Amino acid sequence: MELTIRQDVAQPGWLLMKQDRDLLEAAERTDARRILRFYEWSEPTLSLGYHQSPDVLDRERLAQDHIPSVQRPTGGAAVLHSQELTYAIVIPVGEGFEAAATLLEGVSRAIAGALRTLGVAADVSPRGDPLTALKNRTSCFLRTSRWEVTVGGKKIVGSAQRRLTRAVLQHGSILTGDDHLRIVDYLKLPDEAARHLLRDRLKQHSTSLSAELGSPVDFTRLRQHLAQSFREVFAEFEPAVAGMIRGSGS
Repeated sequence: MELTIRQDVAQPGWLLMKQDRDLLEAAERTDARRILRFYEWSEPTLSLGYHQSPDVLDRERLAQDHIPSVQRPTGGAAVLHSQELTYAIVIPVGEGFEAAATLLEGVSRAIAGALRTLGVAADVSPRGDPLTALKNRTSCFLRTSRWEVTVGGKKIVGSAQRRLTRAVLQHGSILTGDDHLRIVDYLKLPDEAARHLLRDRLKQHSTSLSAELGSPVDFTRLRQHLAQSFREVFAEFEPAVAGMIRGSGS
């Protein structure tokens, strides 16, 4: 079964999340196609992980700056979606949890390969950082999880998953600029000193394509390189991926 790749237009966050959720639910109900899509957000939007409490948000600041917030259908921590290209991939899977790790690795290798063709020294972290206290994981880009993409030890792609009984959704943010740092303005923190400290930690742990390239990102070229890399990597991963597909005997 081939990977269907879609290049979607920018839309509001609530609609993007609904579309990803609908794809996951369709794959759960039927032997749906494996679908990968790339998209941008029509306005800066803050998203929370599926299990993350909205109590971490400063609603007053969000309202003042007209920043909408949404709950993602996947796990993970908060992200400010601005100056990024987002990917979402949905596949039907069989029993067992090996699907999650296999998908994480395949996706990250595809993204890292695409970034390298653009001149970015991207690598894949097979182990990730040690788990930290929840207060240190409020923002997605504060730590690197297993199989995530880094450049010089700094996180450049943040990914999260949601697995149902027979399907899995993974989506993530490929940072093209540094606007993700503004998330500290919209989190509930004790004081301004804590806000500055969190911003500094984010700078230390994350980077972006524009920072690594020293120039603005050509989104059309980025999308093209990503699509090509996904085709190549998922052809290589086909035996492992096929084993996860429901009714893969065909």
